[in-house]
Amino acid sequence: MPGEFYVEGKQEKTDLSQLITGLTDLEIKVESLATPIDFWSAAVDVIDLPAAPADVALPDIVVSELPGGAVVVRVAAILKMRVIENTNAGGSNAINGAQAVRIKRSTGIWGAHDIAAISLPNNLWTVAASTREMGDVLIGNIDLKAVANGPGSYNFRFEDARVDLDYLRLNDVMVGLRFYLGAA
Repeated sequence: MPGEFYVEGKQEKTDLSQLITGLTDLEIKVESLATPIDFWSAAVDVIDLPAAPADVALPDIVVSELPGGAVVVRVAAILKMRVIENTNAGGSNAINGAQAVRIKRSTGIWGAHDIAAISLPNNLWTVAASTREMGDVLIGNIDLKAVANGPGSYNFRFEDARVDLDYLRLNDVMVGLRFYLGAA
């Protein structure tokens, strides 16, 4: 009969209108999926994390533009370094206490307009005395769209960074912002 056919794996006939409805539902679901786009900072050769708490700047990111008609669904921070080095011969070194990498718009003020971007747990990046280890990539699970919601310049820093022993050195450090975009 016209307009009816059998779908593989089903015993009953399927009406063509049911198939069209199913395809339309699938198309709506696919269109609602968020598409990621990344923006990266320039690389910084060396960042030393000290034993005494201090704010340590990370490179800035400039988000030039987002595709027209895109809606920011979510934004995540990315922190990447090529090497992690313990410059101290006195023992193993690591992040000392829970900390965070924070973000703000360049026009904002630290302590008033910034939010945590990536959480750093105690003892992260444990490295033996006077050794170097492969780097790391951290992708934050905190949605940053309250601060990073479109084109602009963004500043990052380790807030009150502290490690067990002077210094934990990060080489070739970059930060990124991953914008998840949906259709308008």
